[in-house]
Amino acid sequence: MDFDNRLRVYENTARRRYRQILNSLSVEKQPGWFDRMLSRRIFPTLNRIGFDDPVSKGLFGTAPSSWSLMGSANDKIIAFHPKINQEIEEVRQGLKLKIGNPNGTYSRFTGSASTVISGTLNENLSPDRLFDLLDEIATPWIVLPRAFRFLKKHQCRYLPAYLATINRETRESFLMLFSRISVEFVGNFSLKFAAGCHQPDQITKLLFYGYTALFWKTLRCPPQNLENSAAFDNFLNWISRLARKNDYLGKAELKSIDRMKKMKKTAFPTITVNPSGGPRRTDGSRFMVTLRHGYLGMATVLRYFGIDQLLETRQIGNRFQCPPIQNDLHGLLHTIQTNYHLESKRTKETIKQFIDHLRSTSEAMQPYLQQTEGAFLNRRFNNIQILLNK
Repeated sequence: MDFDNRLRVYENTARRRYRQILNSLSVEKQPGWFDRMLSRRIFPTLNRIGFDDPVSKGLFGTAPSSWSLMGSANDKIIAFHPKINQEIEEVRQGLKLKIGNPNGTYSRFTGSASTVISGTLNENLSPDRLFDLLDEIATPWIVLPRAFRFLKKHQCRYLPAYLATINRETRESFLMLFSRISVEFVGNFSLKFAAGCHQPDQITKLLFYGYTALFWKTLRCPPQNLENSAAFDNFLNWISRLARKNDYLGKAELKSIDRMKKMKKTAFPTITVNPSGGPRRTDGSRFMVTLRHGYLGMATVLRYFGIDQLLETRQIGNRFQCPPIQNDLHGLLHTIQTNYHLESKRTKETIKQFIDHLRSTSEAMQPYLQQTEGAFLNRRFNNIQILLNK
């Protein structure tokens, strides 16, 4: 079974367990206006950042009396305090300045929210660095959704405000921050107030398997227009935190977390400078999944094959002398030839860029390859180019 289908199997397994737990709960019937509000105001934006209706309906349905305090679809969305709006804009502009600043440092703002954003350009545009900002910026609009202990029922009214901000925002780096906040908001609020209506252990496992299914889904296929945002990490990080702070998860759930981390590392491998070992069974589909994640995925695969961020070779000879690396490359190229027509428009664009970058290093590869290997690689590139030009 290839990597893509393995992820699909793991997702379906998590969804089955989620439905089993949900069906075992005595869920009260939701009023019609509440369903309409969720369908119009909440679910479309949540789906944009990686949720889907089957999981969301279950999560909101376990505590409708609490979530219903958000009001109807016609109610005006509660506004952030002007000071919070100012801090949000400072962070947003800070990220904007970082992208446009060739020196990779901030110097414009002196406010508490903006001064913590520092470091190099690449550090701040990486998902890990952007997520670290949530821990560094001590401002209410970030702290509230993540402060499980202090959440109050009426504060669910802020969720539509967060989602409205996502709907207005076009800057992907800022969308990453608000997506992470919203995932944690939904998880923490559901965990706290649904547990008041149902057995806490059941609600904990319901959330675990719901978010696990969303992790597998977004790892295999990221949300449209958020390909570069590592949306799967939002769900995995919340699940991991749940496991650290909760005693209701057993060996099966902890084993599932280990599997998620392992499969994430398989799709986004760390660089091994001198890989060793003989030929192994190749699975190029894992890198096809990686390439679905925009420039984040493309940079990962290029680095794996020995090409740095400036598209220059780096120890590429040593790497391509290794049979495992050659097998991985041929497995990926074969998968591209076979499945290219099935991929989304954005993924096809990423694949074209990836092939261009890879071909640009082909001359540097030749001295380190056997003549037959180099000729075979060139034929593969030529066949793929014909496919891409169609």
